[in-house]
Amino acid sequence: MKVLARVAAFVTATSLALAASPALACSVCGCGDPLVGVGQVAGPAGQLGLELDGQWLSQKAGGDVPDTTDILNQYSVLLTASYTPVANLNLVVTMPWVWKNMQMEMPDGSRMTSSNLNGFGDMQFGLRWFFWDDTDVGNRTHQTLSVSASTFAPTGKNSAVQADGERVDEHGQIGTGGWGPSVGLFYRIQGDVWSGYAGLWGLYRSVNSYGYRFGSAALWTVAGQYQPLDWLAVALAVDGRAAGSDVQDGAAVDNTGGFVLAAVPAVYVNVFPGGWLLAKAQLPFATKLNGIQTIGPVITAGLRYELF
Repeated sequence: MKVLARVAAFVTATSLALAASPALACSVCGCGDPLVGVGQVAGPAGQLGLELDGQWLSQKAGGDVPDTTDILNQYSVLLTASYTPVANLNLVVTMPWVWKNMQMEMPDGSRMTSSNLNGFGDMQFGLRWFFWDDTDVGNRTHQTLSVSASTFAPTGKNSAVQADGERVDEHGQIGTGGWGPSVGLFYRIQGDVWSGYAGLWGLYRSVNSYGYRFGSAALWTVAGQYQPLDWLAVALAVDGRAAGSDVQDGAAVDNTGGFVLAAVPAVYVNVFPGGWLLAKAQLPFATKLNGIQTIGPVITAGLRYELF
């Protein structure tokens, strides 16, 4: 039981270490659990965690000008705080600072900058409640079922304009200008040195004040994690996203939405008591995207400190 308890404490720290995704202004960026920062296991009452992450992603889509391509590179710094006020309930808030650079690629391969913005992005608030918990002492396994609920809030600026007074493209804005509620179901099984989990979520997007709505989506994940050493763990997941097209004034927007599957290798290293370094990459390997779109990896690296 001591081994199982040690692994449970480790999983609590490392699974909470996976930062919640920011409010990505990209119709198909970001797969899997929309609220990983809230924790995959229930922490002890009174537990507090703080995390700082850096994240990078890229996407290409057909531009409004014929034969051109819009290229988005986004860099984010995410500060996440999680708290367990009572047993079986985890709360989280994520505050992002976002840099977005959009370029237009011409048919001859040359590029020009369309927008280059940075600022405070869309915050996320959420909770996960573990309503079923079962421990099999003989088989040394622990299983849980939980439900989660969260929302992105329109705290990021969505009204930036270019030098000529024309409004910056929605995907280049720092914020989405709308709410993004999600709900989901999550299952986890844990052994001495291994664990596995699976989850399914629905994500909705509201219309912003400019009549634009990012596509709603179904998201899912299936993963396994292995801890060969007390200070080291590795994981591999398959995350998915099926998103509807964005909508502008009631009409579907070209080159938005679609289906994505991504492999997600991850590594966690304990660098000091309560402190874990993490690195993961969401690598798309199967896509069926609407129109002209190409998505790149989502790379995340960070440090989590857990206060027990």
